[in-house]
Amino acid sequence: MRDREGRAGRRGGDGGRGAGRRLADALVDGGVTGLHLGLRAAPEPVALAAGRALGTLCRDPLRVRRRVVDAQIAASFPAATPHWVRGTARACYRHFGREAALLMGGPPRVERTLARVADEAGLGPRLRAAVAERDGAVVVAGHLGNWELGGAAVRALGVRVTAVVQRQRGAFGRRLRDLRARMGLDVLDRDAAARPALDALRSGRILALVADQHTRRGSAPIDFLGRPAWTSLAPARLCLAADVPLFFAALVRDPSGYRIVHEEIGGVRSGAGGDPVEVTKGWVRALEREIERRPEQYFWFHRRWKRVAQSGGGA
Repeated sequence: MRDREGRAGRRGGDGGRGAGRRLADALVDGGVTGLHLGLRAAPEPVALAAGRALGTLCRDPLRVRRRVVDAQIAASFPAATPHWVRGTARACYRHFGREAALLMGGPPRVERTLARVADEAGLGPRLRAAVAERDGAVVVAGHLGNWELGGAAVRALGVRVTAVVQRQRGAFGRRLRDLRARMGLDVLDRDAAARPALDALRSGRILALVADQHTRRGSAPIDFLGRPAWTSLAPARLCLAADVPLFFAALVRDPSGYRIVHEEIGGVRSGAGGDPVEVTKGWVRALEREIERRPEQYFWFHRRWKRVAQSGGGA
């Protein structure tokens, strides 16, 4: 009797937690929907200013991941003063509040922004040449600038893009999926098998990945901003398997607006001559250089270096 009652109690407790989770999800979805409607209705300068203010609110007084952000910036720039670290962190919150407000402002606002993106370094011609000569290319990005808008910016260069993305739940995830479809992006789930990604590369498409999150599956510890971090080898393995070039690219924001920065990564040779670890080090170094130029535009909220110290040194 006591065992049955205990099991019933546990089931009741689990049901209570499930109901609480569903209620929390519904409240978040309602808040996201209301925020989306408000930002969409507001004039663009007002909406972007509201996004920056929301970012400031998340840091002070809500303190959302404040300790994580400050610690990771300080560890990545050990010569920086505490004043510089705090100022960079505050600018980071404002930056991502603004970028979220832009994405939630609706497709017309995003389309107007894309029309103003500068490709001064000429990524578009290089990608079109890669498609003509090698059938495709891999573009790898980090969580720098506005990576969601970055995939659409690459598509706007006149190439077909398949984006490998992490599935997002809730109202915000649904709006991202709708936005990607509106921008002409085909999407593959990050957990899908490699075969669809290779098929996309061999059919004249650009494969776009954001690959700087912590992962142990198919990864290696690569030095990143002075410390080893588990880093996916998937971009390197895909371009080597398909025998296509690899580019690092990011959509960053300057006072004059958005622009694409990019760098072709060397060491990409098919067969036994290509080393996925060395190729991965190449694009990670390119990402580091861009972060050092604009550290406030990097997504320090993600615990990038967790559980690496126990594994030993970098690759």
